[in-house]
Amino acid sequence: MSDSATNELLYQAAKRGAEEAKLMVQMEPALAAGENNDASSYNQRVAYLVNEAAITAADKIIQAEKVKQRSASSSKQPEKHTGYLRYTPLGKPAETPSLSKRLVVFFIGLLVLIVTAFMFGFTGCPMLSKEAALASNTRPCTMQVVRELVQGGFNTSNTVAWDRLAEMTDLYGHRMTASAGYDRSAAWVVQVANEQDKGMTAYTEPVWVNEWKRGSESLHLLIPTRPDGLVELQMLGLGDSVSTPSEGIEANVIPVHSFEELSQMGNSTISGNIVLFNFPYTGYGNTAKFRMKGAVEAEKYGARAVLVRTLTPNTSFYSVHTGKTTRASIPAAAISPADANLIERMYERAKAHKSPTHVHPRVKLAMSSQLHENATQSANIIIDLPGAEKPEEIVLLSGHFDSWDVGVGAMDDGAGAFLAWEAARMIASTGAVPRRTIRVVMWNNEETMQRGAKAYFAQHKHEIKHHRFAIESDIGVFEPWGLAVAADKQIVQQLEAYGAHFLKALGGGNITTGVEDPGEDIAILCDSGVPCAGFLSLNPETNAAPGEPQWENHYFRYHHANSDRIEAIDKHQLRRSAASLAAWAYLIADL
Repeated sequence: MSDSATNELLYQAAKRGAEEAKLMVQMEPALAAGENNDASSYNQRVAYLVNEAAITAADKIIQAEKVKQRSASSSKQPEKHTGYLRYTPLGKPAETPSLSKRLVVFFIGLLVLIVTAFMFGFTGCPMLSKEAALASNTRPCTMQVVRELVQGGFNTSNTVAWDRLAEMTDLYGHRMTASAGYDRSAAWVVQVANEQDKGMTAYTEPVWVNEWKRGSESLHLLIPTRPDGLVELQMLGLGDSVSTPSEGIEANVIPVHSFEELSQMGNSTISGNIVLFNFPYTGYGNTAKFRMKGAVEAEKYGARAVLVRTLTPNTSFYSVHTGKTTRASIPAAAISPADANLIERMYERAKAHKSPTHVHPRVKLAMSSQLHENATQSANIIIDLPGAEKPEEIVLLSGHFDSWDVGVGAMDDGAGAFLAWEAARMIASTGAVPRRTIRVVMWNNEETMQRGAKAYFAQHKHEIKHHRFAIESDIGVFEPWGLAVAADKQIVQQLEAYGAHFLKALGGGNITTGVEDPGEDIAILCDSGVPCAGFLSLNPETNAAPGEPQWENHYFRYHHANSDRIEAIDKHQLRRSAASLAAWAYLIADL
């Protein structure tokens, strides 16, 4: 065989060997699943497969070349078997490959081994499957880490996030902005993160906040036919509401169902009375306006106070939920759906005048709430996992740390904050270092004025341009569904490809635009041009996805209520969601 023929043979064998090696690596179940955590053994196995494939390919090409030469030098019919065979056909003496051919195979194998060792030595990660072709911007190392993170979602022994959330809420209770419970909880998080989470640094940044104190409060409905002549109703004053006079407010109640109806009744009907907004729950967006603006609208017509049917699905008929209201000159409180309906039934009977026992609904409301402007300096919590190549660039994961003063805020939004924390911890626990810094922010004061988000923006205004992506979770953490993205088309398409191919097994790979805003706290970053997303879950009761009917209902059964306890969070759903968010964060950090 000539030198030029030998060189050509070497080239063809190496090319064929690389192709077959790639297929062999993909076919290896342990390699494809990333089950072998020992990098040395993994690399040795891949090198072996590459070498075997190269030798096999060279053998085939040598065999084909031999047959071609025989055919050219003989007019006989070709034998039924083709190529070099390692067995001896009957009646034909065995034949051994020439030295030159064996040297070709040897040097091909040696060349592939050198190239393989070079690759592993400089990349620090094994060759991976055809997913590399899926996203050309994704490095093989990144894909391997993402596989490990996704697999971590199925590790049922990992309940770190839930255990931490349960411990903190058990120890310190709710985290109302400006409360001692908030500050003690924040100090606990920073201490735990710095002591237990390797590679991560936790610290706080100052935030000046208002302090609203609920104080004592009560609501009694006067019903002469009852033994005591009145019934105590469950109620919660709305956040930032003014108090009543010390003696309380006693007045008749006028039910309305819209701002338009309130306007039509006008001063002649409303003045001197208490307005009840009794609008059945048809989704948070449709009903929150009555809680937020009810007092401001009712005071225009001389109302003395406002009661609002609580924002919760109608089947939660006796729960009461608080929340922020726009501060007006009259007090505002929430009552249960059942009591709102009771008052309206009494009102309709009184209008009909069918019986002297059908009296107009009348209540006595007492509230002693106080608001102190810029009362104290509190804090945002920040936990950084520094990037390796571009540490100044940031992928931000977040949830808000403050809660209302009812329940313990385990779901809203302790789970969202700890989801971000656990996602970063899971990445750090792989031993991998993200390309960019992954920053966890637990926001202060989301519930009323977003002072935490504004303080962060002011303190980091010089590096907002280096924020490459921001994600917030504040709509419950249940079974992972995906992201609601606000970004340009190219980023959305890239994320769609990532979700479809990396997160199928775990969930959380869906991408939507327009169904939900990314988040209240990251809105200031989004408005400044930072690509953003909100982390979304499935409804654990119905498996409804975002945008489907009643998707949000489960979350709003516990939202801002005494029932917002650790029992509202499933430890395994929290882990799977954290693994999903971790995969997203690591992929985005590599973009």
